[in-house]
Amino acid sequence: MRIAFIEPHLELYGGIRRVMELSNRLTKLGDDVTLFHPTGEPCGWMTGLAKTRPTADLTREEFDAVVFNDPPHYELAVRARARVKAFYILCLDDRDRLESFSLKILWPKKGRIMALKRALAMPFLKIVNATWMQMYLERTLGIESELLIGGINRDVFRPVTVERSGDVFRILSSGDPRERKGSETIRAAIDLVRREHPNVELVTYHGRGIPQEKMAETYCFADLFVDAQWYAGWNNPVAEAMACGVPVVCTDIGGVADFAFHEETAVLFPVGSVDRLASAIRRMMEDPGLRERLKRNALSRISRFDWDESARRLRRFLIDRSV
Repeated sequence: MRIAFIEPHLELYGGIRRVMELSNRLTKLGDDVTLFHPTGEPCGWMTGLAKTRPTADLTREEFDAVVFNDPPHYELAVRARARVKAFYILCLDDRDRLESFSLKILWPKKGRIMALKRALAMPFLKIVNATWMQMYLERTLGIESELLIGGINRDVFRPVTVERSGDVFRILSSGDPRERKGSETIRAAIDLVRREHPNVELVTYHGRGIPQEKMAETYCFADLFVDAQWYAGWNNPVAEAMACGVPVVCTDIGGVADFAFHEETAVLFPVGSVDRLASAIRRMMEDPGLRERLKRNALSRISRFDWDESARRLRRFLIDRSV
């Protein structure tokens, strides 16, 4: 198949990682895959097997399938020449506004939420990357979708042995400064924990330019991974930490519902609750047996998610829709 992906960029973000992993595997399956984004430059942080071209070139050729995930690109998808046009929905971050208006109305206003409304109203093949999103679209908006749960690149994210000092308890978080990532909640909780456990050290990796081949080492250097996101389509950092064999404390959101189960594979806490997060961290620090059990269970659970299978599944969706 000739498959085109429309992307806003190829920088290091969770959604772009998903597209890179899928496009690499589709290419290995023999498909002719092209990633269209504004500059057309190759991805700079991981190896890409698919071709890359400027977005302006998209409408000059015909494709078997065009896939986009950024809502404003629905207009490009409409103009593209392809038998199948798919909206790969990575996140639904403004559900209150989304539910407030009829999706049948074409709104004259500009903005991301309006683009999302229009994209959902179009007769595109809808594909979602988490179970909660599929359930939400069907139950709340009456929209059917296909489920394409992603995977873990186990060449990158895997347990590795690192040397660690025994007198410091290291907590790793992404450190992403965007408000919805909850980094302030984590810092506030750590301040509370330090009153009883002054040996706690908080480490972050956002913006540090860590090469992909060093990410497993970065995760495994920590005794605990903490994530406080307010919402997510699919929570990559939590899945990656689990795949590296690091015990996890994270928010109880839909983005982790496919793999983070309270008291089984992680300890979950309510969004924005500094006190509950601090309590969960203290509990994990004081109970190494709990950390070991959660780590073992999480490794088993996350091993079920495989990018090769996801790529084959996406390919089936596109072929079935083209018939």
